[in-house]
Amino acid sequence: MALVAALALWRNARAPHWRELRPGVEFTLIGGEPWCRLGSSSVAVLRVDPRRTRLRARSYARLAPPRMLTVLEWRELTHATAVFNAGQYYPDFSYMGVLVCGGDTVSARPHPGFQAALVADSARAHVLDLARTPLSAPPRWREVAQSFMLFDRTGGARVRRTPKIANRTVVGEDERGWIVICVSEGAYTLADFAEMLRRAPLRLTQAMSMDGGLESELVVATPGFRYASFGDWPADREPSAPGAIVPLPAVITLEDR
Repeated sequence: MALVAALALWRNARAPHWRELRPGVEFTLIGGEPWCRLGSSSVAVLRVDPRRTRLRARSYARLAPPRMLTVLEWRELTHATAVFNAGQYYPDFSYMGVLVCGGDTVSARPHPGFQAALVADSARAHVLDLARTPLSAPPRWREVAQSFMLFDRTGGARVRRTPKIANRTVVGEDERGWIVICVSEGAYTLADFAEMLRRAPLRLTQAMSMDGGLESELVVATPGFRYASFGDWPADREPSAPGAIVPLPAVITLEDR
């Protein structure tokens, strides 16, 4: 067993093979052994240069008329290079925390327990640690999606260790200032996923967690390349047929500038 774990760690530490989807957007799959608890251990990773690719927050409330869409429907509507879930929401589908879409504030109330935000404007994008860099009121960024820190620049975990497992969506920032989106195909605990990403050869300086579970979804579509991952690995039952089955009230899109 120790030898198997050592081999898994060695494989995960190897440099990933990046595929350029278009200038400023690269894709790879990395292995998550031995941290994955259920399903495929693969983690889809998008590496994005914010100087070449626009990150946009989108909300169902800004559609005319407002309507709920699946991740595939968001992709069809926006023609984006990639679409993934933007964060957590309440039972009435209102966003948990601050959400700004294209300069319009959709949700103005900060979530007191969420200490991270993905922010972007016309030329930049960052993962903000709100314990170090609080959001202004109103936010000066055109795109804001608030959630919680996974680990910070000290390498310290910002989540509790619990046995709960789910698919995970994480957004990080690397040493070059690129935004790195990581979406698991299988189920992990948050603490294990944080440890796996810290050890992975992605050079992340910090990372935040978006929503997990069934809402953890990613669709990538460019000429000659397609990838999709849907968070259908609930902990209490076997996975059902694959497919985007959960409407997402808010998403992040990667689009041409």
